[in-house]
Amino acid sequence: MKKLTLLPLMAISGLLLTGCNPKNMMNYSLDPKLPKVLNVKALVDSKSVGFEWQPLDKQGIDGVNIYRTEANAYVGSQQKEALKIGSVSSKYASHYVDTGLQQNSRYTYTFTTTKGDRESSYGKVIEVKTLGFLPSVTFFQGVQKTTRTIKLIWRPHSDKKVAKYQVQRSVNKEDWKRIATVSNRLMSEYIDNYVVSGKTHQYRIIAIGFDGTRSTPTHPVTILAK
Repeated sequence: MKKLTLLPLMAISGLLLTGCNPKNMMNYSLDPKLPKVLNVKALVDSKSVGFEWQPLDKQGIDGVNIYRTEANAYVGSQQKEALKIGSVSSKYASHYVDTGLQQNSRYTYTFTTTKGDRESSYGKVIEVKTLGFLPSVTFFQGVQKTTRTIKLIWRPHSDKKVAKYQVQRSVNKEDWKRIATVSNRLMSEYIDNYVVSGKTHQYRIIAIGFDGTRSTPTHPVTILAK
């Protein structure tokens, strides 16, 4: 993976970089004569970003390289470190989708064109923020049924993109731990059969979408087990 150290980005998103340092290009040598990727549009989702650019097949290139900063790194800074995260090997291609991103996070992207072992200067710089978390489950409560059992119930999430729920528990205010995954958006209960008398049990629910997106946690339900 290529690493471009201290990539200078202008304070205003969308301004162009004037060049890059050849010693950091690793497998490529800098060729300022190669065309830059300038006309780029971004479509943002919760955990992915799609890009479309004006085709450059008539300008003698082989493909396009895509660079990205780490999530939420260098926010507001003019000095940024970008890593090569993908390549498009066809000069006719004009789309790329970056997946596996963090929700509600900021990233900076830039692009180069390639021809053989040569690479262009940086093209357009794009600042994006992925979509935020899903709303939390709106109703959630718990009831102790026996000395060893607590029943949790909640209202099914209204968003049809929700695939399942994660049940988390904290005992005596220790770290939250996942204790179960409840499949199906319409399933709305969980029975905890591992309750310890005399200890405080807290529970919360996180809804999870088909694409892995998550909701904000519910407010904790607190029960002092008897």
